[in-house]
Amino acid sequence: MTTKDNYPKGQQKRPYSRTLTKVHEAILDDLVYPNSILGKRIRMKADGRRVFKVLLDPTTREDIQDRLDVISAVYSKLTNKEVVFEFPQSRDFPV
Repeated sequence: MTTKDNYPKGQQKRPYSRTLTKVHEAILDDLVYPNSILGKRIRMKADGRRVFKVLLDPTTREDIQDRLDVISAVYSKLTNKEVVFEFPQSRDFPV
């Protein structure tokens, strides 16, 4: 683990926008661009795998429904993370 004392002189702490988590979130936002992401959940499987559930805006379901498999495959190739897309019943309260 690095502390601020471990950084060499002249080197700064990495900005939050450049962290791996933020980069993966930006990739996901870019892949589903015309739609908006309402929520994200992480589900732990019994064997220890993580599955990311992404809740998309149900009003634009017809626009992106046929591309979800491709988007999921591209995201998993780029980030090595498994993702599942879902549409909540209503836009007000995603469950």
